[in-house]
Amino acid sequence: MQSVNINGRSTSNHQIIADAFNKHFTTIPDINQNVNANYYFTETFINNQNKPSFSLKHVFQSLFLSIKFYCTATKEIENIIMSFKSSNSCGYDEVPTKLLKLCSHFISSPLNYICNRTPFTGFFPDRLKYAIIRPLFKKGNKNYMSNNRPISILTSFSKLFEKVMQTRLLNNEH
Repeated sequence: MQSVNINGRSTSNHQIIADAFNKHFTTIPDINQNVNANYYFTETFINNQNKPSFSLKHVFQSLFLSIKFYCTATKEIENIIMSFKSSNSCGYDEVPTKLLKLCSHFISSPLNYICNRTPFTGFFPDRLKYAIIRPLFKKGNKNYMSNNRPISILTSFSKLFEKVMQTRLLNNEH
């Protein structure tokens, strides 16, 4: 991107452009405002103060099924890693999926241990919550920030944890 229109002025200063995109993306209305669900307003009493809250109790048609925890196996971790597209792109940790695939046999056991401990400890590694946010052009004039949308570039390890959690959810449905 060579120049961007910010407040009616065109600039090519990368720091100003980055700051403007950051401000623009953080001020986009929250998607939750567009969700039309039947939330039931309730009052909660915390420290003798009325606090408004929302209850999803009546939103769901049926009760939730009980969830069983299924541990993953080292081989399953390796299979998930090998299912990733081989790519040189990477998140902030600079570990591309190509490298992760090459060393999957050596790191699958410690990764499996971490994946299996996460639900029991209730701890999800903070570093896996970070992402690089980049603008992606949608349509129209490339010089206008509003014609871009934010995309999150996650680390390969974040993607691995996401796949493991998806696999666990699918196992609970059967």
